[in-house]
Amino acid sequence: MKKNSIEICAAMVLSPAKQLLLVRKKGSEYYQLPGGKIEKGETFVNTVCREIEEEIGLIVAVEELLFLGTHEAAAVNEADTRVVGHVFKLNLSEIKEISPQAELEEAVWVDQHNYKQYKLAHLAEEFVVPRWLQL
Repeated sequence: MKKNSIEICAAMVLSPAKQLLLVRKKGSEYYQLPGGKIEKGETFVNTVCREIEEEIGLIVAVEELLFLGTHEAAAVNEADTRVVGHVFKLNLSEIKEISPQAELEEAVWVDQHNYKQYKLAHLAEEFVVPRWLQL
């Protein structure tokens, strides 16, 4: 059986204290990176900016984002589906008010001591967490 794939753009959002922002969709037990699907005609960086604003109410300038790379992993919320994620890094100079919006139920800041308490989506666990732990 052929697996489906979805292409997304997401961000590794870091607080000044290097905490990692994770979000959880309504009805899901998995915590993932803020981000989402690319709309027709959008660049990767524009997708990340739009999704961050839609999901957590944060306005991001393109210049604030650093492209980290692309990673493919199993989707956690869609059966027989692969996620191709284009991941950017966003360092916040100050803690901003984060309020989950759209399809999100929760947004949490995790640190390197408590992140294992959360059930992570594969893209976050396989691609972002190893990079974050090296900071």
